[in-house]
Amino acid sequence: MARKTKLESAQTRAQILDAAEIEMLARGVTQTSLERIARRANVTRGAIYWHFADKGALLEAMVQRTAQPLRDLRECLGQHIPGDEPMRLLREMLLHGISRLANDEQHRRVCHIVFHRCEITEQGNATGALIGAMFDDSREVLISLCNEIAQTDRLQLVLTPKDTADVIIAYIVGLYECSLRHPATFSIDYVMEAKVDAVLSGLFIVSERTPA
Repeated sequence: MARKTKLESAQTRAQILDAAEIEMLARGVTQTSLERIARRANVTRGAIYWHFADKGALLEAMVQRTAQPLRDLRECLGQHIPGDEPMRLLREMLLHGISRLANDEQHRRVCHIVFHRCEITEQGNATGALIGAMFDDSREVLISLCNEIAQTDRLQLVLTPKDTADVIIAYIVGLYECSLRHPATFSIDYVMEAKVDAVLSGLFIVSERTPA
């Protein structure tokens, strides 16, 4: 039997991940077997084990495939926004994240699996460590941005940078939860710019300091 090319191997891996998304979304992570995933992907169980050590590794790869770390997003958007405009950068990052959740169907599926179909077992949550690391990194990025905003002469923080970052995270997580759980009644991108501006205006106020 001829060995698969790198392209064929990558295509098989993508097939498996696509199948896992469908099965886990429908049944939940615990109730989804590798056998079901293999049948849907039209591959053998051996093919799954060739690419993934176990179901947990498969789920982590699924999350990583659609994840966009906040640190990477900051770097990407920062290439087009002056360094002396951290508030503008923060606003664009929030809007980008909301827009992606509203329009990227694969991202929505994976987020729904992680939020609502990933049961907690005696071994814990299958993606707990990965999501925890991403959360901590996102919090560090937001704290850094809030510190930069606090150092400008135009705006002041109502709370500490850490508390401000926590409020922003709570707001975004709440949007994800409402949009994923109640998609028919909660439109995440409805007047999203006005909503983001309302949140930010409550966290940052115009500074009364006189520039030196």
